[in-house]
Amino acid sequence: MKKRKQMKKFLAAAFCGILLAGSLSGCKVAVSDEAKSESAENTQTAKGEGEEEQSQAIVKYGTELTNLNLDGTLHGQYEGQTLTVPVMSGDFEKAVSAVAPIFEELSGAKVVIESIPGEQYTDKVQLDLNNTHKYDVVLSPIAILHSFAIAGKVEPLEELIQTYAGESYDIDDFLPGLFQTYGYYDGKLVAIPYKPDVMLLFYRKDLFEDEAVKAAYQEKYGEELKVPETNEEMVQVAEFFTKSQNPDSPVDYGYCAMMLKGSTRLLFFNRGGDDIDENLKPNMNNGEGIKAMNLILDLQKSAPKEWVQMGWDEANQFFANGNAAMMEQWPGLWLTCQAEGSAVKDKVGVAVAPGNTPTLGGWGASIASESQNKELAWKFIEFMTSKDGELLKIENTMDPCRASTYEIPQVQDSSELYEALMESFNYAKTLADVDVPYISSKLCDVMETYIQQAMEGSITPEEAVSGMEKEFTTEIENLELE
Repeated sequence: MKKRKQMKKFLAAAFCGILLAGSLSGCKVAVSDEAKSESAENTQTAKGEGEEEQSQAIVKYGTELTNLNLDGTLHGQYEGQTLTVPVMSGDFEKAVSAVAPIFEELSGAKVVIESIPGEQYTDKVQLDLNNTHKYDVVLSPIAILHSFAIAGKVEPLEELIQTYAGESYDIDDFLPGLFQTYGYYDGKLVAIPYKPDVMLLFYRKDLFEDEAVKAAYQEKYGEELKVPETNEEMVQVAEFFTKSQNPDSPVDYGYCAMMLKGSTRLLFFNRGGDDIDENLKPNMNNGEGIKAMNLILDLQKSAPKEWVQMGWDEANQFFANGNAAMMEQWPGLWLTCQAEGSAVKDKVGVAVAPGNTPTLGGWGASIASESQNKELAWKFIEFMTSKDGELLKIENTMDPCRASTYEIPQVQDSSELYEALMESFNYAKTLADVDVPYISSKLCDVMETYIQQAMEGSITPEEAVSGMEKEFTTEIENLELE
């Protein structure tokens, strides 16, 4: 995993904005109807020792949630206190709204949820952290949380955990790479993983298992058709499934991805390219970066020309219409593939992105440094991210961050994505957004510009990574790091 960046000094006094990258939003995972239909059992459970009886026990994914009171540390003691939590409209709003009433009942506190449209979310949260200070818990993409952290806008969590967490909270149960990358910045724990995300390879299972297709591949290349594990294998398989290169292909294109400006760097990272190293130095002008650029150009030959106009919805629908054999995308593509009317419903498999360097996305939960309710804010985060709390959020598309959750058979069975998702977290090393506070969005734009110029043929791969390096160096030096 990429090491936490060592930030020593910023001269910037004002807290500058970072735009929310579209690549980090909307990554949904479907769950089974059986898991969704689990209801509360007619048994009683207690709040804690000596407390009044609580509501009916809850059962999710075959597991009775007996520790929602967090080892008895929630027993109505926060009565009269109010917690304000901003959430992005949609899935995040549903997920947090679903658990808030349970937390209110156990804690005695009131949770006020403020729903904010996605395009306004980061700006509104940032404005509050700078000025109005009404928010207590902050849910945001990881690179943005890290920017908040370096500006002193979110609270370090170690002391709060040591003082207030229940004995069984167990931070070692989080997927190791995920917890380190999401949680720590500049040597401090500033966030708890809430929604994991990583790029996956989606492929047409029906095509890869078709005997006639397999025979044709064997005849053409002298080897067995299989789901590609290396970049070289993917380029070859993509070529085979592209009609312009193989007129007998059962589909038009071997490969597709969302390549609208704002997302192209994801393909660069997926192919082994990097942005910065652990010392905040540009790290793309090297053999790996040049190779990644050339691989993008190789895959471009097997992709539709219009992929540079494809954003999230357009690219997902293109694949769901059955036009391509493979696509790399965030987990949310699965819902589009499985929707009624999809040409590939029940025909899609999921694997780790070839090359084992998938791009890492995701959201974390932090506490606003100006919150007047830090203890209560921590208990809410602890509740949502505890072992039992994880089982409450899954059905609202907030996938598990804990290893023990993935080990539950009913969780494993609830989504065909989870095996590949969990394995991918072991390999993911680079965040989707360049993890440099204050200028993350600007550096992402730099990468997008050079990658698209290389795809247009106006510059070479070598010129692209060199240009990125020069502009990164200038922008980072302007922050006057020591």
